[in-house]
Amino acid sequence: MIQVDGIIYSLQRKGGVSVYTSQLLMHLERRRMDFCLSIDGPLKDPAALQGLQLDVQARPPRLQERYRKCRVLPQASVFHSIYYRKPSRSDIPTVVTAYDFVYERYYSGLQRRVHSIQKYAAIRSAQVVLCISESTRDDLLEFVGPTPGQTIEVTHLAVSETFTRLAVEPAAIPYVLFVGERHTYKNFSTLLEALVFLPDLEIHCVGGGPLKDEEFINSDETVRRRVKHLGFVSDEDLNVHYNQAVCLVYPSRYEGFGIPVLEGMRAGCPVVCIKCKAVLEIGRDALTVAEEDDPRALADAIQRVRERTYRNTIIQRGLEVASGYSWAATHDKTVETYRRLGAAGRSSDQLAVVDR
Repeated sequence: MIQVDGIIYSLQRKGGVSVYTSQLLMHLERRRMDFCLSIDGPLKDPAALQGLQLDVQARPPRLQERYRKCRVLPQASVFHSIYYRKPSRSDIPTVVTAYDFVYERYYSGLQRRVHSIQKYAAIRSAQVVLCISESTRDDLLEFVGPTPGQTIEVTHLAVSETFTRLAVEPAAIPYVLFVGERHTYKNFSTLLEALVFLPDLEIHCVGGGPLKDEEFINSDETVRRRVKHLGFVSDEDLNVHYNQAVCLVYPSRYEGFGIPVLEGMRAGCPVVCIKCKAVLEIGRDALTVAEEDDPRALADAIQRVRERTYRNTIIQRGLEVASGYSWAATHDKTVETYRRLGAAGRSSDQLAVVDR
């Protein structure tokens, strides 16, 4: 039996890691693998597992559960560490998924030290590490180094099939879309500065928390009035926003993958970015890349995707690139990894419907 550590559901309401985990669980069910999900604490989102058919081992959390070894069941034959926890059993074959090295590149002090110690220990204890991009694999080798006898595999992420082209009219007031967190390396401040050169455009932000006054410390009121925060939205609503936007602007300086880039391309939304290694890996020639990481260059790239001929070309490229990514392909590789480590399938009488 495969035991999947579900600690992420106790840590975040929504995010890339929980999306990855939920898609993995659905795929394991479709492939009729013998698996269970261990939950150590209350769910941040009570509806996160609703309707899934799986065996859930729900246990009360211990003190500092996030930083403790995951309690592995006696019957488990493979352990998948979704978010950098070591198993309590040293004899069990272990898979770890590595997402990025943001802490190593952009944080310092105790926060980075605590995160990195746990992450490196989990990675070094695993027989197989699944990296979500070539960029993440390069970072792993730079920061953690090779581990003798360990296999490192790249399994790109994917996005929901909800994201697709729609027959909708452009927004009455044209806007660019910004999705996700806005702090530090996400480089939102450069987009705010670029808005000065784009007087007819608004910025619509999804996720990342409410707008804060300090984000506009270098912006005048004419810019501030043109920035809207939409909060958290459903995938269906986000798909509409992608379809109506002038483009998705993704000026992040660092990513492990960049899920919004793929979402936008699937929805026929041009993607404007800067030269970020993982984003360039994922989006390839479907991206419109600002020549420099500065406001004027970003504004010029945004203006470029408004030119009709170029826009049609870049949208078509995006659709073609995005079609090469699927959760089925991602998790088929994961299942083969489990099987190499000794996992098997399951019988129908082992299924349980989870309704939380």
